Amino acid sequence: MLKSIITKKGILSLLIVFGSVVSAMAADVITLMVKEDRASCTGVAPMNCLQVKYKNSKNWELFYSEIQGFKHQEGYRYTLSVIRTKRKNVPADASAYTYKLKKVIKKEKIAVKPVDTKDPLLAAANQKWTLSRINGQAVNSDRVFISLDEKGNKFNGSGGCNSIFGSFNYVSKSKSLSIGKVASTMMACSDEKVNKLETEFTQALSDQTFRLETSGNTLIFYKGKLKALEFRTEANNNNDIWNYIGKNRWKLIQMEGVTQENSPVTISFNLAERRFSGNSGCNNYFGTYNAGSTTIAFGPAASTRRACMDKDLNELERKFLTILGSKNFKFDVADQTLNLYQNDRLVLMFGVTK
Repeated sequence: MLKSIITKKGILSLLIVFGSVVSAMAADVITLMVKEDRASCTGVAPMNCLQVKYKNSKNWELFYSEIQGFKHQEGYRYTLSVIRTKRKNVPADASAYTYKLKKVIKKEKIAVKPVDTKDPLLAAANQKWTLSRINGQAVNSDRVFISLDEKGNKFNGSGGCNSIFGSFNYVSKSKSLSIGKVASTMMACSDEKVNKLETEFTQALSDQTFRLETSGNTLIFYKGKLKALEFRTEANNNNDIWNYIGKNRWKLIQMEGVTQENSPVTISFNLAERRFSGNSGCNNYFGTYNAGSTTIAFGPAASTRRACMDKDLNELERKFLTILGSKNFKFDVADQTLNLYQNDRLVLMFGVTK
């Protein structure tokens, strides 16, 4: 009897030790150097990735994951000590590892080369440009826009219903922009007018060469002497509304007309990096966004993969991320609430929280 007990305890101890060894083997501490600016990249969809160097790296590499606990500030180069853990069950389109900040070893400010505002691409780069006219015809919608990445020679934006993306070549001397095939998501568009505009816009862009010209808040794509596409932009992140949104943390209080009592769902906005993040109920989520004075377009939302045992909470999380992900909204702020609308219908309401 005593021998049996000792044997069982011994086996249990061995299992505990073995489990600890396996866990230790699954995680290691690595040193990462993080570049002072992000670069456009395409994972499941277009996004802005960190650029990193590992111990033996010669060149900067795109980093498609997030580093838990690390907040990247543009203009600073970091050396980090990071805990890298191998996932047991790797979700589709996810990294084989998770990364968690252990320590910031070094942070140094790097001088950024000033933008040549005389070059139209450099003057227009990394801003949201909303379509205002196409072939001389006014566009009465703020849902169609484009953003140009001069470093990666890539563009992304929205055709109205779907996200669009692709690559381009640019010749600075002639100010010539040659756009390749326009790729897009394949979401069905129920609004016939929006669908027609999206088709016209993507066809006007695809496999075309334009001459660029910028003037203040206007960007023009010329075909010969014809203004084929005209865009406008606004200095959104400096206005009072976005400063107010950015300095607060927001808690979900209503979703599709249903009041959310004691909801754990939150959202915050990083204005400098145009990134959103929060808690969706069981998991943390994050992504990028483009904003106008009255509109906001969310990119795909990535999230942690923690199992959700509460069925109601799991359903709340699923529904919220479905509504939010890769969608365009109109918004307003009133009485300390942030309200998101689709087709003039209030779908999400958030209140200021600590």
